[in-house]
Amino acid sequence: MPINSFENYPMTWKPKLDNRKPPIYKTLAMLLEEDIKRGNLNPGDKLPPQR
Repeated sequence: MPINSFENYPMTWKPKLDNRKPPIYKTLAMLLEEDIKRGNLNPGDKLPPQR
């Protein structure tokens, strides 16, 4: 199992990081903002752990 794998966590939001570019935290912030605006992420949805 890879470190920080999203596969084994019970989350409703799983970001697609296939075409990620460093720094990864900016990519995650952008994906999070886009999914909130699109309505794909709702209050109470579980997010990936901070690790």
